[in-house]
Amino acid sequence: MMKAACSTGGSVARQAAKQTRIMEQMSVRTISVGTDLSTSSVTWQAARPWHMEDGASNLAVDHARPMSEVFGPGRTVAVFGVPAPFTGVCTNAHYPPYKALASEFKTKAGVDEVICYTVADPYSLYNWGNYALENDPDAISLCADVDCEWAKEQDLDRDYTGASLGIRSERFSMIVKDGIVTSFNVVDDATKDAELLLSQAKQAAAANNN
Repeated sequence: MMKAACSTGGSVARQAAKQTRIMEQMSVRTISVGTDLSTSSVTWQAARPWHMEDGASNLAVDHARPMSEVFGPGRTVAVFGVPAPFTGVCTNAHYPPYKALASEFKTKAGVDEVICYTVADPYSLYNWGNYALENDPDAISLCADVDCEWAKEQDLDRDYTGASLGIRSERFSMIVKDGIVTSFNVVDDATKDAELLLSQAKQAAAANNN
């Protein structure tokens, strides 16, 4: 009798724990079509070198990019998120197609800015872009989420500890118009993501012109 009672009690406890986990997952804010990103108080950091003797500021406040500016009214922004700079897929598969298509995003899809986002410090991100990628900052902006705060806010944070990367962002891409997400992709094939997002941007631009 006691054994049966204990078994029943354990089953109830497991059910309660399962329900709690479900409710916690439901309460997490996640990005989807229609999400307003402009209202977040989190800021990104512009990629930059460490200034030594040129008198320029290294302070975060002087290089912050508020969401209200990045995703402000009248702006269409294409963002692709990579887990980490200097890593193989990010460097060799995800970024290059965006570099090749960056001008098309702006001239054929009405995109005002193409942003490569990642969880990193802005200095390593700058050096990745400058030396490994030979990035043109006028074509693709590099933005750092230093403390993974934005990724966590959007439920995009993922644990890459097994690869010695710690907590980073999931690989994703999105189009944001007037602060509202119009398309969002979790990226499985990094080599094809730029082409997919460009097609989504063109569709959104065409719909807006109709």
